[in-house]
Formats: sequence, structure tokens, C-alpha cells
Amino acid sequence: MKKRILIDASTVTSQLDGLSHYILNLIKYLPEESFSRFDYSVLINKGLQRKAIEEVLKDPRIEVIEAKIAPIGPRRDWDMFWFLRKHGKRFDLVHITSNNFPFALRNGVCTIHDITFKKYFDNPRFTFKLAPFYMDKVIRNALKRALAIITVSAFTKKDLVETYQLDAAASNKINVIHQGWEHLVHEVNADEADCADEKMISSDYLLYVGTFRIHKNISNLLLAFRKAMDGLPANKKLVVIGSDKHMQPKDREVVDDINKNGERVVFTGYLSQSCVEKYFQEADAYIFPSLSEGFGLGVLESFYYDVPLLCSNTTSLPEIAGAT
Repeated sequence: MKKRILIDASTVTSQLDGLSHYILNLIKYLPEESFSRFDYSVLINKGLQRKAIEEVLKDPRIEVIEAKIAPIGPRRDWDMFWFLRKHGKRFDLVHITSNNFPFALRNGVCTIHDITFKKYFDNPRFTFKLAPFYMDKVIRNALKRALAIITVSAFTKKDLVETYQLDAAASNKINVIHQGWEHLVHEVNADEADCADEKMISSDYLLYVGTFRIHKNISNLLLAFRKAMDGLPANKKLVVIGSDKHMQPKDREVVDDINKNGERVVFTGYLSQSCVEKYFQEADAYIFPSLSEGFGLGVLESFYYDVPLLCSNTTSLPEIAGAT
């Protein structure tokens, strides 16, 4: 009888993010030969609409289970408690694909992407004051309860071992499996028309993709661009693929100063994967100034599109960029 495996995709979002890419590609590239040994089920959030996951889950050999599961926080543990109580006994193994290993799950496999929250914590979706304490307990629970841990870089494994002072037995159940470039392939039915916008910049720009989270270091990127402006051609721009919604007042002042004589810093907002690809293809360089990364998909993106990379040399980035 084939073993039954549940893959947790409840944290996949309707928009692009690194975790969603990881989960979608994990499902999409399940080894063909494994289907003769395992029955796969995938847990998704009820009502999730995203073409990429819809396409992946068209495979009739994959059972789709829909449930309302919060992506993070105590509410997620409550939701997972009831889900596992109802369905848990059906499965021989559960793979939790994010850091959020449920307290109600015994054994299972967990992918821990990073523990950035230990040094930098400013997640706007996670507001209660004890959040870092709670997240620390979640990681400790995963390290103790999971049968195996996957990390996406050797740095993240080293960070876990040193931060939590793991003994040899606990360290040995952590397996490093780097991420791949598959997420860069067009999403199914990506809307090419989105990229026909006349406002799209076609040349003479440096590119950054990301958010205003503290560890992404965009504040210093803006300061560096302002400082370098006098030595750059007057038409050289900094294109930021992302939203300025969470920009701090001090950062907005820097942007306003840069743009006082004409727009030099451009925020595109959310873009489809096909549009992101076009921006990469035309960029003069990709800038990755992050202070902390568990992996750093932007490194692979710059390599894939053959774009020069200006990258910080901290945490996992030298490992992924091949600088070690």
C-alpha cells in the first residue's frame, strides 16, 4: 500500500512571494517516479485564486483539500489543531512548508527558511507585542517535534544550530536543500498585456525587487542612490518593483529629495511575473542590499536573466552567489 503524504500549501498567497514560489515548485516538480510509491494530498486555503496553483493541482493524482487556515500566528495553530484532528490520521507524513510548524503536529517534516525575526522584526501583518517570543516557540517546537528539518541554505542550518545550541542529534536531522530557478518560468496564462503599459521604463535603470521590511535594507539603498546620483547619468533611474505603502517618513523624504528635479526613483507596485521578467531583461544591474536572507531568490533571478548583480555579503548571500 502506498504511503500518504500531505503537503501544506496553506500559506500560498494570491500574489507573488518567495514562499509561494517555493511551495508551488515543490508540488510542480514532484518526481514522476514518486507517484508509484506515494499518494499526495495538498492543503490550500479555501477560496484561494491563483492560476499557477490551479494549474499545478490539475493533476488528477493529487488530492486537493481546502480549509480555512490562517497563514501565521496563534490563529493558525488553532486552525491546524482542528484540521489535524479531523484529517491527520489519514496521512503517514505531513510536510509543513513554512516555518510555522503546528504545535498539534507530532513528527512530520518542516522547512525552516530563516530565523530573521531574531534580529529584525517588523512584519506589518503580525502586530501583537509577544510575536517574536511566539515565533521563537514555534521554531523550538519544530526543532524538537519534526522528524526532519529542511533548510534552504547552509547558513540557515548554521544559524539554527548556533542560535538554539543544538546537539549533534538535532543538527543531523537538518538537511540543506537549496532552492532552484523554476519559479522564473512564466506563470500559466500570465497577462502579457500588463507589460504594454506606456509608463514602463525600457532602459537606463538599476533594479530592486522587494519591500520596506527592515532587513531588506531599502532605506540605505535610497541613501546610497542619492549619494551616487552626481556620478550617474542624468537619465539613470532606480526602479523598485514593489509598493511604497509601508515607507517610513524619513525614507519618503529621501525619495522626494531624489525626485525633486525629475523622477529618478520609481515604484511600480505589484507586477505579474512576465512584467518582472521584462524589467530584469532590460536592467543595467540588479541590486540586492539585504541585511539578512535565508536564501535570496534575487541572486538566482539576476543569474538567470544574465544581469550584473550588486549584492551584500552577509548571511546566506555569499553562499548562494558563489562567493564562498
